[in-house]
Amino acid sequence: MDSDLGNPTEIIEPISVPTITKTTGTAFLPTPPFSRTTSNTSSGTDETKLQRPKMTSRKSSDTMIIPRDAPTVAPKKEFPPDDARAMSPRRSIEETEKIGVDVSASVHQDYLNKQKELANLQSRVEAMRSTTDTLDSNNQAIQGAIGEMTRSLSNQSLPPKKK
Repeated sequence: MDSDLGNPTEIIEPISVPTITKTTGTAFLPTPPFSRTTSNTSSGTDETKLQRPKMTSRKSSDTMIIPRDAPTVAPKKEFPPDDARAMSPRRSIEETEKIGVDVSASVHQDYLNKQKELANLQSRVEAMRSTTDTLDSNNQAIQGAIGEMTRSLSNQSLPPKKK
């Protein structure tokens, strides 16, 4: 051991990682296993850390070069009837314009309905304000009458003051 020099000693332990495969049967390149490095320092403590796996070389993907004068850029694919791409065909311009007009009319109608509801709410708020004002004025009148009655009763029940 090199403990007398103060340099740590490293022990590398491989960790196995399973290979991932696609359901089509083709396999990805297996990733190299992570390696765990254990180092012993001069103080005697073990430090364990994972090291990044080495980069594997990949097969380069070929570029698709299509000449300008090629008759078709990409062949039109036909999908089986149970495929979702075949079940949702593209809409024509007329269909999209009709959908746009329908949505616009629906939004406008919703706007008008909301305006009517807002006007109804405003009228209800004004009615509540007038009712509240009436109740407040009636409450003040009642409080004034009660105050007068208690004063008159207190004047009648008290004997006159002697000087």
